[in-house]
Amino acid sequence: MDLNALREFSAVISEGSFAAAARRLNTPKSTVSKRIQDLEAALGTRLIERTTRRLRLTPEGAVVLGRAERILADAEEIAEALSQDHSTVRGHLRIAAPSLFGQTVLAPVAALCRAHYPELTLECVLQDSQPDLIENGFDAAIRIGTLQDDALDALPLGTIEGCLVAAPGRLDGPLEGLEDLTDAPTLAQGHGLIQTWHLTGPEGPRSVRIAAGLSMSSPAALREAARAGAGVALLPYYAVAADLAEGRLVEVLPGWSGLPRPVALVYPGAQALTHRLRAAADLMADAVGPMLGAQSRG
Repeated sequence: MDLNALREFSAVISEGSFAAAARRLNTPKSTVSKRIQDLEAALGTRLIERTTRRLRLTPEGAVVLGRAERILADAEEIAEALSQDHSTVRGHLRIAAPSLFGQTVLAPVAALCRAHYPELTLECVLQDSQPDLIENGFDAAIRIGTLQDDALDALPLGTIEGCLVAAPGRLDGPLEGLEDLTDAPTLAQGHGLIQTWHLTGPEGPRSVRIAAGLSMSSPAALREAARAGAGVALLPYYAVAADLAEGRLVEVLPGWSGLPRPVALVYPGAQALTHRLRAAADLMADAVGPMLGAQSRG
């Protein structure tokens, strides 16, 4: 496949027009247009819907764009390897992450990565489903919990625990034990109101069945609902540390916490661990672990 065509396709989408892409690449607009037409013909599908006012990426174009950016980054990686110049980290990384983790932890780490490696661009896609990395064009993803896919390699980043929290004054009084949660107003994450919370505390691991009055599929929305006084929520410490410190939330049953869960950066095998991904992963490992540790109890 013609790398120039992929490069020009990527430039058209990022710049928003054929003319702007041509200026950026210092290539005639007619050449850019012809190469993309040839690319569409070779693939047998339309990648861009063209109107008089704007361009719109088709669903097929979105798939090709993700793959094209990886191919272009890999081509640059090969050139760097052949030149034996590893002093500069450059290229593009596309990383998926759970929404709440992405907002709370990955965002500042990504900013740190950009500061360290200004020639490395990052595309962080926040979604609570777990995408197929190769099918969806991701270089890596943040996964929380036990890794189920043996085809993926993983770099451990730390451990997170859950915290039982509620808005100040939401409960009539302090809860005496886990059994009190069955009668307390509770909030569920995901789908369905009846859930089982797996906790650990003075009596060791325990499970408690809750009948929530409200469920939210988004953990970020669940945190907002807890702040607004909707009930008791089980949320990660890293996500509620600032709320606890500033009094927007209080800890319920402070002797109990959610079972620890590992968090890792996963990628599709050793062949995917490029120079740029290794550099970003090393920085992430150094930054994320202390962030999680500093925000957990004790």
